[in-house]
Amino acid sequence: MGRIRVAVAGVGNCCSALVQGVYYYREAEPIGLLHEDIGGYRVDDIEFVAAFDIDSRKVGRDLSEAIFSEVNEAPKFMEVPRLGVEVKKGPVLDGVSDLTKELIMVSGDEEVDVAEELKRSGADMLVNLISGGAEEASKFYAEAALEARCAFINVTPAEIASDPAWAEKFEASKLPLVGDDLLDQVGATALHMALLEFLHMRGVRIEESFQLDVGGGMEALNTLARVREEKRRIKTQAVATSIPYEFPLVSGSTDYVDFLGNSRDSFLWVKGRYFGGATFTIDLKLGTIDAPNAGSVLLDVIRAVKLSLDRGLSGVIIPISAYAFKNPPKRYRLSEAHRLFEEFISG
Repeated sequence: MGRIRVAVAGVGNCCSALVQGVYYYREAEPIGLLHEDIGGYRVDDIEFVAAFDIDSRKVGRDLSEAIFSEVNEAPKFMEVPRLGVEVKKGPVLDGVSDLTKELIMVSGDEEVDVAEELKRSGADMLVNLISGGAEEASKFYAEAALEARCAFINVTPAEIASDPAWAEKFEASKLPLVGDDLLDQVGATALHMALLEFLHMRGVRIEESFQLDVGGGMEALNTLARVREEKRRIKTQAVATSIPYEFPLVSGSTDYVDFLGNSRDSFLWVKGRYFGGATFTIDLKLGTIDAPNAGSVLLDVIRAVKLSLDRGLSGVIIPISAYAFKNPPKRYRLSEAHRLFEEFISG
């Protein structure tokens, strides 16, 4: 089937988990993988060919070293061999917020021509893993992917795949586009969606529900600083898709706690009625580590996007976007999105 040549923008915690995961699953049992095989592609078909960041502790280093730089807090679960991929400095633009400027040490190196680097590397796709809220930087990398003729995977909340103008650009360029805002493997939003869908299937009437997330790490700080309301809107709309009627619902990030590091605590509450008007409540707490939560989903997305390239598909790829993201151009219930993705990868 050939190799899948991947470039990454943003060498943070999610990037660390992704790179480690590719090498971990070359040796380990497939526990934690959503799919071992997607259209003939396995995890060990993925190789990293280019990387971009702005922090001086990452720029100029091999990607295998940069993912473990002191600013990253993702757990180390795999020794990664030297990859021969130097992290190059991308544009700063709006990549540093007022709350994170004390944590990010902007490199003094000259910014590279990202599109040229992508062309030189022969990347099939660019994965946008930069900090949430960096709208200008996300759009810059989307443009660079277009210029370099790469598919684009938008992990961030920035509206790229969900914006018709961007969808048209990638359609016209005959390139795949997927996004926006990755849905974690065992995240609170995915759990909330699944729980409500299950209750509705069991004939329950939902009356009220909320999901509140408290996290540490740079991504949680960026969310609080710049995209809190946007994330709340995206999460709430994603969860609301699970039920065919309206009810009081709130789903979103609420606070940053520095000592949580790359961990997140989520609190879910549901109130409803069942047979004979009897009432019930569900009160759950979910504790997760952020970075690994993105890994398995991204491994599926990367391989499915390569399938899209092989098949000559272009524009927004709805089955991938609906399956793996909170804010796709078209929303489906969790079970329906999963079915669409399975049909897509099976051809």
